[in-house]
Formats: sequence, structure tokens, C-alpha cells
Amino acid sequence: MTTKKLDELIEAHNIIIFDGVCGFCDASIQFILNQKPSNEVRFVSFQSETGQQIMEKVGLEINLDTIIFVEKGIVYQKAKAFLSILKHVESSYRFAGYLSFIPSFISNILYDIIAKYRYKIMGKVEQCRLLTPMERAFFLE
Repeated sequence: MTTKKLDELIEAHNIIIFDGVCGFCDASIQFILNQKPSNEVRFVSFQSETGQQIMEKVGLEINLDTIIFVEKGIVYQKAKAFLSILKHVESSYRFAGYLSFIPSFISNILYDIIAKYRYKIMGKVEQCRLLTPMERAFFLE
């Protein structure tokens, strides 16, 4: 993808970058999809070429232990990322997004515990569920 196209993508969308083989991460993405995310939200895995290009563009190294949320060029990680994502869903869960005032050193304690044991908790995903055409539009790759 060209630099210009990548810049446009990052500016136009709120991008969720996730571990594409993690069962817990997959369940989180399914949860977000079920909450009717805004049309600006896009998903891409760390393992994809586009995901890697976005990570490089925003100056981050691949870290499969965290979810990344790039909101109009601003990067959030771990608990702040998930809480910021919730602000972009149409369900009542969006109100949980306003808990982002909790300091990161507190909110990330639980996040880090879950991240450390996520493969033991939910395993790895061998294949994704079949997406509807509407859901497919949320994915970059």
C-alpha cells in the first residue's frame, strides 16, 4: 500500500489491530461486531501486511500481547484501546468507554493478566466465522 493511501486510511478510519490467531482476541472482535460498531471502525490483524504497515506507520512494533486502536491517528493500547473502542459502538456498552479516565497503571493490571493467559483461556483460532457482507466491510484484509 502506498504511503499516501496508508495515511488516508489512518485519517479516515478508527482501526482496531488484533492478534488474528488468538481465541480471546477473536471473541473480542466478535463482541465488538455484535455491538454494531460505527461505520468508521475497521479491523485488521497483526499478521496481515496492512496491519504491519499501519503498525510501522504509527511507530509501534508488533506486540501480540495487546490490542491496538488507532483513532484518527491517535494510538491507544491495552485497556485504553478497548475502552476507546467501546465509545464507537451503538449498544449500551458504549458508556463503558467513558471509564477510560481510570489510570492505565490500574486498568492494565487486569488486561495484562488476561493477555498473559489468553491462549490458555480460549486457545487459538484455526478459522474465522463466516462473516456477513455487512460485517466483511469492517475488515481491511
